Amino acid sequence: MEKNGILRGHSRVRVDGSGRLKLPAAFARPMVESYGREVFFTSVTGSFGLIYPLKVWEDIERKLLLAPSMSPSVKKYLALTSYYGKVENLDSKDRLLIPQILRQTAALEGELIVLGKLNHLEVWNLERFRREIEAHPFTDEDAQRLAELGI
Repeated sequence: MEKNGILRGHSRVRVDGSGRLKLPAAFARPMVESYGREVFFTSVTGSFGLIYPLKVWEDIERKLLLAPSMSPSVKKYLALTSYYGKVENLDSKDRLLIPQILRQTAALEGELIVLGKLNHLEVWNLERFRREIEAHPFTDEDAQRLAELGI
């Protein structure tokens, strides 16, 4: 991780008995230095969690305010992220409480994997994530789409 707030790589973690996730220093340090301790913990599918620094989430909200409010996609996105979402604060030990609904629907208990997604994190049940990447491998078509983006 770098001081510019870019979140990359992965870490395996365990959820404690109180449903708290301790963010590894490699993620917590750049998040706190770049964005502060407030985060928005949410999901769109209920299959995995998303941790956005609150400042990043507020940028998304500003874009959503500019979108047509009656757009079915916007309405659905807001409904789902609100349903699963909760503002949390990283405590002094870089722990945050996983919303109860996500502990259930995404099986965010026991052993998890935290993935850096540049400006936010994904949190998966480790076994569910392994099944997901086996079921949906990176394809030549994926490589072609990235090449079209210059990547």
